[in-house]
Amino acid sequence: MKKLFTLCFLLSPLLNYAQSGGAIGFRYDQSPTVTVNTTVLLNPWAGGLNTTQYSTIRLNDDSRDDLLVFDRTTNKISTFLAIDNPTGSGIAWKYAPEYETAFPSVLYSWVLLVDYDGDGKKDLFTYGSGSVRVFHNESQAGQVVFKVAADPLMTLGLSGLNIQLYVGGTDIPAITDYDDDGDIDIITFDADGNILAYQQNMSVEQTGKKGGLVYQRTGNLCWGHFRKEFCNDFTFGFQCDGSGRVAASPVKLSGARPLHTGNTLTVVDTDGDGNKDLLFGFVSCENVARLRNEGPNSDKANFTSYDSLFPASNPILFPAFPAAFFEDVDGDGQKDLLASPNVNANDNYAFDFRASGWYYKNKGTTQKPDFQLVQKDFLQSDMLDLGERAAPALADLDGDGDMDMLVGYGGTGLGSSYRAGIWQFENKGTTQNPAFVLVTTDYLGLAKSLALTNVVPSFVDVDANGSMDLVITGTATQAVEIRVLINSAAKGAAVQYNLAGATRWPTPDLMTPFDLLTVTDVDRDGKPDLLIGRYNFGTILYYRNAGTAVSPTFQLQNQTFGGITTDDYVYAKARSIVVADLNGDQKNELILAATNGTVKVYQFPDPTSQSPLTLIDSLASIGLPGMGLVAATADLDGDQLPDLMLGSIAGGLRYLKNTSKKVVVTGIQEEPTGPWAFPNPTDRYLTVRPPYTGQAEVLSISGQTMVPAQPVTVDTDTIIDLGNLPDGTYLLRLMADNHPTLVQKVVVWK
Repeated sequence: MKKLFTLCFLLSPLLNYAQSGGAIGFRYDQSPTVTVNTTVLLNPWAGGLNTTQYSTIRLNDDSRDDLLVFDRTTNKISTFLAIDNPTGSGIAWKYAPEYETAFPSVLYSWVLLVDYDGDGKKDLFTYGSGSVRVFHNESQAGQVVFKVAADPLMTLGLSGLNIQLYVGGTDIPAITDYDDDGDIDIITFDADGNILAYQQNMSVEQTGKKGGLVYQRTGNLCWGHFRKEFCNDFTFGFQCDGSGRVAASPVKLSGARPLHTGNTLTVVDTDGDGNKDLLFGFVSCENVARLRNEGPNSDKANFTSYDSLFPASNPILFPAFPAAFFEDVDGDGQKDLLASPNVNANDNYAFDFRASGWYYKNKGTTQKPDFQLVQKDFLQSDMLDLGERAAPALADLDGDGDMDMLVGYGGTGLGSSYRAGIWQFENKGTTQNPAFVLVTTDYLGLAKSLALTNVVPSFVDVDANGSMDLVITGTATQAVEIRVLINSAAKGAAVQYNLAGATRWPTPDLMTPFDLLTVTDVDRDGKPDLLIGRYNFGTILYYRNAGTAVSPTFQLQNQTFGGITTDDYVYAKARSIVVADLNGDQKNELILAATNGTVKVYQFPDPTSQSPLTLIDSLASIGLPGMGLVAATADLDGDQLPDLMLGSIAGGLRYLKNTSKKVVVTGIQEEPTGPWAFPNPTDRYLTVRPPYTGQAEVLSISGQTMVPAQPVTVDTDTIIDLGNLPDGTYLLRLMADNHPTLVQKVVVWK
């Protein structure tokens, strides 16, 4: 038989606790396993990949090159260590997020790693406002360090003046030792996007040393003797006179000349003749074209013909703007070919970002390659990658006591057939060691039943009966829809949701697509309110529920909740909002995970206050988790602190363990008031007869909610079911406006 006794304490409204630190913190955790179609994923929490650029680099102090991946849609670095392949010979790539914060924090458009000074460590070249920024690799003993070497990189132009080395914002240049003299040259397109500029590194010529960044544009105005306009319309045989002008008559255009920027370049000797060819991608082209060089590899290179499909077998074809990369990714010493779109968004839903990293194994040699397609989801097949806009939600769906997971996403299919649903994962591990197994990719048949995109699930006890209900938001055509699925199962049992019987909540008039909804009781009146992170304005809307829990009427209270104004739009845009007690101090915090990739923790504000949110921690140690973040929390490891799950526009998830210092509750002063919860002992049910009307909830000693808040009325008996609580000590908390918070310590044991 279970026994229960209660001790009664009166606490001040601010809950005065002595704290053992209480600092907030999270770290990436790769330990929970994920199984998809009987395969245990190697890197389930790598966060997904969309449009990828690849470079090898030595990250740790072993003898193997590792891998850096830059995603243009998220401006995010992902780092992978080369390990022995657990399923066969060769190497595999193990996600290692601990190296990511060592790289420059602001990177965008493109990132290429090349050893420019011959010290055996690859340096970082990246875009910089129409120019190039260079960071020198000063890593030692597995500690990765980069320092600015040139910002911007300069070159001696055809006019004889020293100017910024130009690279268009949508282009990817070729950075390689093209003339084989030991220093690193740069090939890019001119500002008009039609003629190549050969930026020759003159370090060897001027100093005899190979480690400099001394550039000069050589080869006159028409290096390579060809030009192009748009897609697969190359014209060869162009010659330049001594002034650098094209001798042939230029194409006449009416009005101002458009800039055809949007080019990608990769240098590869594709046929083994010793002359370095070019792989070329254009913003409006599906293909990668191979431009053949008849030599020499110098400022006098001469390109004479092209192939529109490369490789000849299974050629690279994307809906638009392909880019190619030449790196050894299987550890056999020969450089392979990788390809991915170079777009920064899924325009017209034309791309499948679940399979956007194409890997061609080189079955020849680096000098004479033979590229054979192996897979179209390189690295993506080893991780959870739902394509775009992963949105996690965590709750015990099957009633076994541990947290299961739902994940919404942006959509799959192409063009007008693009629609989204929810993936369901069952936790077949334990409360301390989760192990997720994919059950279905269309939970409740949502994708088949409803034509929605950008589906976001969340769990909340809407009707305050102690069981988790499901809130689903999604976009139909241009309007946001909100559906609430009330859980018809008893508390602690497997959930029962009926999509056909879902309640349609009215969409707030200011809510638009890509806004992020959080359902929470802001004013603590026992009814669900709304907080909405706005994508187009960067602000947070607060709608108070003036109706009932199951038949809400939402009234706008504040358009700049927390003091966040439109000035924040450029920096953050929409914020995913989570309300949780992160350190067990029995006070909720706000987690704001933003579109720009920042994750910040604030004090939960007074809903009537217009003052700015008080920042607790900006979580700088986690770096950039991604872009377009959607957050969820739950205790996944049994330490009674909620952990953090982040989805992003890249379509994957990142799991962060809560490392916050727990708050120790001490020094509570006993007050002469009688118990208001009984009987003692009891087998299962606790009767609450409160001294005032409010909300009663059951917490663990560390502050985690064990039984969600439910309304209680003064001098009226309300039954709370404790039958599913494990043995232990708990706190029963009574809260109401204009009343002190009242807490009783509850101890349950067999």
